[in-house]
Amino acid sequence: MIGFLDYIIVKLPQGIIPGFLNLEEQRKVNALKIDLIDLMECPKCHSAFAEKEKQGLVCTKCGNTIKMKDGIPLFTDIPQAIEPWEKVERGPDKGTAWRKSNWRFLNTLVQKLPADAKILDVGAGHGDFADIFEGRHYFSLDIVPYPEVDLVVDLGVVSPFKGRIFDAVILMNVLEHVYESRELMKSIQRIVAPEGRVIITVPFLLKVHQAPFDFSRYTPYFIEKMALECGLQVENMQGYYDPQYILNESLGNAWQFSIDSQPKAQQFIAKMLVFVIQKLVNLFGKVARKGYVADVSSQTNPSPVGYLVMLRKKE
Repeated sequence: MIGFLDYIIVKLPQGIIPGFLNLEEQRKVNALKIDLIDLMECPKCHSAFAEKEKQGLVCTKCGNTIKMKDGIPLFTDIPQAIEPWEKVERGPDKGTAWRKSNWRFLNTLVQKLPADAKILDVGAGHGDFADIFEGRHYFSLDIVPYPEVDLVVDLGVVSPFKGRIFDAVILMNVLEHVYESRELMKSIQRIVAPEGRVIITVPFLLKVHQAPFDFSRYTPYFIEKMALECGLQVENMQGYYDPQYILNESLGNAWQFSIDSQPKAQQFIAKMLVFVIQKLVNLFGKVARKGYVADVSSQTNPSPVGYLVMLRKKE
C-alpha cells in the first residue's frame, strides 16, 4: 500500500520527470507537498492526523480513520453515478476561447500572490491548470480520485482542513457542478485566511456538460449575494464576451440536433444553409470585435460566455 506521505512526496509538479531532478530540486518538491498533513485536522474532533500502515490516516485523539485509494485519502465516498473524465492536454493556447480566457485570468492573479502563499484547487480534476502553480505551495482535491489530486473530499459536506489556512482557494469551472453551492462556499470561507482570495470562473452561456453533475448557471447578482451570505466580498467580477463563440456554439447545436430528423431533401437544404451561415459567421468574426474580458458593471451586454470572479475574505 502506498502511504499518504510517500504519495505526496513522490507526486511531482506537472512536466517534471522522475529521475531528472537533482537533490536540491527534489528537496524543494518534497517541501512543497510534505506540509499538507500539517494543514489538515480531523473533521470530527479537530485533532491532528497520523498515518498508520495498512490503515490510512488516523486521528490521534478520536481514532477516526480515513481510508486511502492509491495513496489518496478518501474523506467522502466516490459518487457511483459519476464517470471519470479522460485527461485532456490543457495550456494557455489550448481549448475553447472560454478556456483560454480562464487561463489568462488565473495566471495573472496567481502571479500576484506571495511566493509562500498556500493555494487549494477545489475540483481540480486532472490538473487542467496545474502548470500555473508549478513551484508553488499548491494542493488539490476532487470528489474523484484522479491521479493528480491530493485528497478526495466533497468540501461542502466534510472539511478536513484547519481554519484560516489557505491564502487562495481556486474553483475553475466547478461551481456549476455543485448542487449545494452555499454549503461549499461556507466551507471555503472557513479555511481561507483573513484577506485571502477565492478565485472563481463559472460559465453562463454554455451547454449542459458532465451530466448528471451540471446543476446551475449563475448571474452576477446571485454570485454577489451568495458571497456576502457566506462572509466573502466581491473584489472583482468580469465577464468574458464573445458573440462569435456563441454563434458557433449555436450553429454546432443546430447541425447536431436539428437536421437528421428531417426528410432527406430538407436535410440537404439545411446542411447547405449551415455551410453558408458558417461562412458568414467566420466573416463576421473578422470585422466584429474579438472576444474580450470586461468588468461586469461596465457592460450592457447581458450575454457573457461566463464570469471571472475574485472574492476576498474581509475580517
